[in-house]
Formats: sequence, C-alpha cells, structure tokens
Amino acid sequence: MKKILQLLPVVALMLMASACDSHSKLAKDINGTWASTPERLTDNIGNSSSIIRILEFDKLPEKNGGTLIMSGLISVNSAVPQGDAVDSPISYTASGVATISGEWTVQDDDEITIYLDPSTMKIDVDPEGVVLDYNVLTASSAPDTTAIKPALASMVKKAISTGVETKFFNAKKIDDIKIKDNIMSCEIDDYDITLHRQNVD
Repeated sequence: MKKILQLLPVVALMLMASACDSHSKLAKDINGTWASTPERLTDNIGNSSSIIRILEFDKLPEKNGGTLIMSGLISVNSAVPQGDAVDSPISYTASGVATISGEWTVQDDDEITIYLDPSTMKIDVDPEGVVLDYNVLTASSAPDTTAIKPALASMVKKAISTGVETKFFNAKKIDDIKIKDNIMSCEIDDYDITLHRQNVD
C-alpha cells in the first residue's frame, strides 16, 4: 500500500503532462483559417439566406489559445416587395459580410471555449452587390435601380442581423473537434459542422 501511495504523485504528474501535451497539440492543430460549407441562415422576412462561416485562429506564443476573428459570408435570394416603386415581381440576390473578434482557449483535448466581443460586431451589405432580375419586366417598366439597390441593401442588413448574431453569439464553445487532412469536424452550438483549412501550401 505504501508503494502505491508513493506512486500516486508520479501518476498524477504523468496525467497532467499528458493533458498538457494534448492541449498544446490541439492549439497547434487548430491554428490558422478555416471555412465551413454554406449553412442556412434564418432571417425575419423569410428570405432564402445562407452563410459560410470563416474562423481565423491566431495562437499566441507559449499559450494554448489566442485571438479569433469569426466572419460570415452571407448570400440572400428573395423578391422585392411590391409598392410604389415596384409594381411587378422582381427577384434579387444580395451578399454581405459579418465579422466579430474575440479570444479562444483550449479547454480539453477536443474542446475550445470562445469569447466574442459584442462591441466588435459589424455587418455590411454593399448596394453595388445587389443584383436585380428583370426577366419579368420590359425594359421600359424596369424601376430606377439607383433608388432600389441602397434600400434593398439596408433591408437585407436589417433582416439578417438577428440570424447572424444568433449564429455568432451562440458559439460559446467548439467541441468534439477532430482534425485530419486539413478537415475539421466539430460541434458549434450543438450543430455538427465541417470546416476546411484555408491557404494550404
């Protein structure tokens, strides 16, 4: 019994060293930029919207963690609401970019925790990136895009804001992380997601 008790501190040190090694390995493996496949994005006006999530992990020296920039490339496909400026149905596509920054720390051998700073949240929808589909109109009946595009960009930004914020702020941890051949499978907000490493030489 005495020998067993003497061995316990050694075993504890070995377990701690093993845990530190696994934490360090995950921190090194996850460092870099990762992009998801398109995910459905819920907005408040029923648009057909999707988001590609981009995670940029920057590991700090001698730390099992670092800084994080989470971005979202957003695409929207919907119809222009009819009104004074539009009296015939017009479909449109629009794109936007959302970004937020924060920090990450390895919590376990397959889990990291995330803190995102709400004050860094930005969502941009470029009016020049709004594309109108006139296939249902004659050239003479096409509305003035100078007025419509900025209004649509503003409407899209407002519509997607809640969905983007939900995607971002529900991401408090990434767990069940498995990385192989520059592909990372994991769970974010209990949602299975696959990410691909970017800028691979």
